[in-house]
Amino acid sequence: MEELSEFLNEQNEEIKKLTKSSSLAYWKASISGKKEDYDAYERSVIESQRYFNNKSSFEKVKRFLETVKGDIDKRQLETLYVDYLSCQGDLDLIEKITKKSTQIEQEFSTFRAKVDGKELTDNDIKEILKKEKDSVKREAVWNSSKRQGEVVEKELIELVELRNVLARSLGFKNYFEMSLELSEQKEEEVERIFLELGKSTESSFRKVKEEMDEKLSKDFDINKDELKPWHYHDLFFQEAPQIYEVDLDKFYDKDILSIAKKFYQEIGLGVEDILNRSDLYEKPGKNQHAYEINIDREGDVRILENLKNNEGWMDTTLHELGHAVYEKNCDVNLPFLLRENTHIFVTESIALFFGRNSKNISFMKRYCEISEEESKTIGEILKKQLKLDELVFLEWAQVMFHFERELYRNPGQNLNKLWWSLVKKYQMIDFYRDKPDWASKIHFTIAPVYYHNYLLGKILASQLSNYLIKSVLKENTKDADYADVRAGNYLRNEIFAHGKRYKWDELIENATKEKLTSKYFVEEFCN
Repeated sequence: MEELSEFLNEQNEEIKKLTKSSSLAYWKASISGKKEDYDAYERSVIESQRYFNNKSSFEKVKRFLETVKGDIDKRQLETLYVDYLSCQGDLDLIEKITKKSTQIEQEFSTFRAKVDGKELTDNDIKEILKKEKDSVKREAVWNSSKRQGEVVEKELIELVELRNVLARSLGFKNYFEMSLELSEQKEEEVERIFLELGKSTESSFRKVKEEMDEKLSKDFDINKDELKPWHYHDLFFQEAPQIYEVDLDKFYDKDILSIAKKFYQEIGLGVEDILNRSDLYEKPGKNQHAYEINIDREGDVRILENLKNNEGWMDTTLHELGHAVYEKNCDVNLPFLLRENTHIFVTESIALFFGRNSKNISFMKRYCEISEEESKTIGEILKKQLKLDELVFLEWAQVMFHFERELYRNPGQNLNKLWWSLVKKYQMIDFYRDKPDWASKIHFTIAPVYYHNYLLGKILASQLSNYLIKSVLKENTKDADYADVRAGNYLRNEIFAHGKRYKWDELIENATKEKLTSKYFVEEFCN
């Protein structure tokens, strides 16, 4: 149909311009931390929202969807439907939400914890919480970092309320429900998966938590019931402490970028061009986290990091480059609207799949020059540590999912009490203080209703690993590091190249010959 073809061509061209402009503005702002750069990014987002606020174009999308026949055309229209629906409603309200979110994000980017008058980066804090034995000093550092929550709490609650007003104006109960619907997910389905995994892993987590507390109480020379959140090596206990007698950082006290480049080259998914465009080291005012960004969907893919040569950043670098190779290898012949990952949790699965290699003995033997004798010593320990990591993160994801759902259901409740009650229930840390420690988690601002995708990504990562080992590499091992061009070819041809042409459930079933299932995650980490 000529009218549809012209409409889609116009949409692709206009959205391409808007996307590139917004991506470049965000990249610049997150590196500089300057208000004028965040203001420029804010303007670019608002420009896109005004474009999608067009009710006449939205009506065309809905009308075309009723009669469209071609799969490619239908998928583009489905994508446009979500983009337009999310920007319907009061444009002044939408712009107010954007301005509030950008303001809070800048506050996060420029915040630095201070202890005894000294500024600490996030890398400094991670190092202290990993190594410091003095509980008083650990508490001071933990408290200082949590000050972020007090700085942004008021604005963040206002942001949540504004998002809810918008969602209700579009016919949803709240923003949480709207976000899931617009990302082609159902709240009840996500909840079912969380409940199933919770039941499957509860006894395993209790066991490793007991082992962990035993070790930490000895390390800090305190009773187990005296352990507090600052004793768990991570600000949110989202990463497991290294409780086994192996210092993983010593194996990565080398050029981890070279390791990452070599690995991805050997898998047939080269990343040197990506790294050349990236910003990888600490700077004043720079975003202290890590992310991947696809600037133009034509090959300009980049990552932002604050790199150090240690195991944590090896994981992160493999992770972010996993996102990047997915985006880089989308079929450029697809329309612009479909030239991105099929779903955010699918790209998370690829990133998590590669990130796990930092604790994979086969990977470490290949790239860290570990001897055969040493590998025998640490191989089983690495498996135990990775299992601990996965179980710890699962419980943390439970906290995030349930807290955020309740946050949007009732932002006026006692959120501090809710936060620590969920930490006690899922992470088994019995602690409370009447401060907005929850608000120091940046995801509530920049990636709302997102965290469940990490857990879904971990499930799919295990499913992909099982399929790759058994059906592609045809190996009888669970320690494969996938440094094989057959693995790269499979991922490129069966997942990356398709972009958004298929919905996530169809793509997964096509690629792994079964629907999304948690059984491989449970087999791998809960037995």
